[in-house]
Amino acid sequence: MAWDDIAQWQPQDLFASLRMGDNVQPVDCRELTWREADTKVRNAIRIDPMSFTSEIDTLPKEKELVFYCDRPGEATSMKIALTAFDKGYSRVGVLVGGFDAWAAADYPVEPKE
Repeated sequence: MAWDDIAQWQPQDLFASLRMGDNVQPVDCRELTWREADTKVRNAIRIDPMSFTSEIDTLPKEKELVFYCDRPGEATSMKIALTAFDKGYSRVGVLVGGFDAWAAADYPVEPKE
């Protein structure tokens, strides 16, 4: 799988899928803004981009994983999505525009843990 094979989710599509109860899981992999952030996408799982290779196996295999980050061009999300695919996760994607695009659209967030 190459980077252009990874599903590219628009914020409105992810919001609609979550609202309809589709089998999709947002995964927060922000690195630059995570420490200062107060919120994350509602029900998102956090994975540390600095140690994601040891955490990836903890992600649910039965859901489509949609990674989001804070890097231009979804760089971190794409890297982790490709790694997840290589580790046997067949349904992976990235949120175009990352958390900033989600928040700008005023979609649901929750306090980070």
